[in-house]
Amino acid sequence: MRVLIHNSDSPANRGDRAILVGVIELVRRTWPDAEIWSLSQYPERDAEWFGIKFLPQSPYSTNPAQWVALFRLARSSDIVLWGGGEILKDYTNKLGLFYWLIKMTLLSIANRNLVGVFQGIGPTTARISKYVIRLTVNRTRVFLVRDDESRRKLKAWHVRTPIIASFDPAVLGVPVPMNESVEARLVESGVDPAMLPGAIGFGLRPWFHYRQSGWLPHRFRRGRKGGVELDDSNVSLYRERAAQLADELIDRYDAPVVFFPMHLDETEGDAAFAESVVRLMRHSDRTAIVAKDIFSPTEYAGLLAELRVFVAARLHSAIVATTAAVPSFVLYYVDKGRLYFEQIGMQRYSAPIAMILEDGAVDRLVASVDDLVDNADEVRAQLKSKLDDMSRGLEKNFAEALAILGRQ
Repeated sequence: MRVLIHNSDSPANRGDRAILVGVIELVRRTWPDAEIWSLSQYPERDAEWFGIKFLPQSPYSTNPAQWVALFRLARSSDIVLWGGGEILKDYTNKLGLFYWLIKMTLLSIANRNLVGVFQGIGPTTARISKYVIRLTVNRTRVFLVRDDESRRKLKAWHVRTPIIASFDPAVLGVPVPMNESVEARLVESGVDPAMLPGAIGFGLRPWFHYRQSGWLPHRFRRGRKGGVELDDSNVSLYRERAAQLADELIDRYDAPVVFFPMHLDETEGDAAFAESVVRLMRHSDRTAIVAKDIFSPTEYAGLLAELRVFVAARLHSAIVATTAAVPSFVLYYVDKGRLYFEQIGMQRYSAPIAMILEDGAVDRLVASVDDLVDNADEVRAQLKSKLDDMSRGLEKNFAEALAILGRQ
């Protein structure tokens, strides 16, 4: 059995890596002896991290020779799984949708057993975008989404492919506890391992700099440097409030704050944004940033497992933290954050990211963190129960998809 997983941006995005880990786990549970392939510009590194084979190319390659190699591999595979993540949407750009339409059309010709796996359908407004998404999804035999809201969108856009609502496969990740090797690499990256146990974690990302929709990907637009607009009053206020929150939590809990960048591409700027927050803090000497890309996905999850509490603006940093049983709060910038916290029954620990711009936002966030800490045992028990349910649901839904293909 050969399985090709056309992943999202896992070579550069720790959140997409967590998704890939979950999809691989589902494949292993279904076909224990399967030969699994995926895509990466770093095939040797990722083969070691994920325990599968990698075709040496970016998931977003436009190189014709690489596409030929991909289609040959697809043709020799028994099934092609496309996803997950939030690939189909237009709030960032429209041009990417045409990329996926062309690529998935050709992949479906190479292998008719093309399955969309555990995708979220993001905010989409333009009629042309909805039309292109419909055409793209219809190239698959069956399409799994990670929430019912995404299923309803596709149904409303008259997708004819069977749609199955499920969950985010990143919840299947299992953290690897810190060991001597991980601690040595932490030191190498400038982080004292002794800081992590009981620390407060932040999973921040730049925001408020997007000029939503448009045709070009945001990285190609004017006024960009390192992924963030340089002059934006909302970005500046967001940065200041994040610094105030970090300082307040250090004062309150006498614990360091450790930042966990998730997207490592410079155009996204997670690490640079964390550095800019630290520069504004009174307690900058009690912070660390785990930015160096020398930890496997399960090792990175093990670092988060050491934390007392976690505050996220990147959804998958929150997902990884919750799978590591860390009480977490998310500031969501699109619906996927809200939806995940509803699925785990923790919606009271979520809020739209725009709230951080409001008066009194830091006090409200501190109060939410206090609530998480005070009710940590109850939160952990609920997380375990919900994540167990989601794990079983993912297996069931994947089996349903395979039954439609006649593969099980």
